[in-house]
Amino acid sequence: MSGGVLPLWVLVPPAAIMMLVLAGYVHALRESDVPESRRRIRTASSLVMIVLQPLLVYLFGIGNASQPRPFVFTAALVLGLVALLVVLAIMDAINNTKLAAQQRARWRQEFKDMHAEIDRLKREARDEARAGANLRLVSGDERDRTTDA
Repeated sequence: MSGGVLPLWVLVPPAAIMMLVLAGYVHALRESDVPESRRRIRTASSLVMIVLQPLLVYLFGIGNASQPRPFVFTAALVLGLVALLVVLAIMDAINNTKLAAQQRARWRQEFKDMHAEIDRLKREARDEARAGANLRLVSGDERDRTTDA
């Protein structure tokens, strides 16, 4: 029985490292402050990639054409999981676009609220300045009466 395309010592270490990195990423996602929809999509993507690693090692390091049934099954499974990753990536892109639009709408509303507050403060300052300009101790009629006496 001949080996796969690449020796296992070339395939296993990077696959193991990738699986550990992805597991750490999934753990970090649980603790991070990200929207729930983004967390679910990226967790699913990471778990699919974790499952994909040993299948790729088998496909390129162990499987061969002398046993076509498991080789073809593994290749089909890998292709299916890669297609699922593409679908998850598209879902992530659409979700990010939706989240960005929601954030822009929140910022736009915040910006309008800030402008309304600035306009209100300007009006108050202008009204106070106008009221402060009429600080007379006596009215004009009373002043005339005091000068006549």
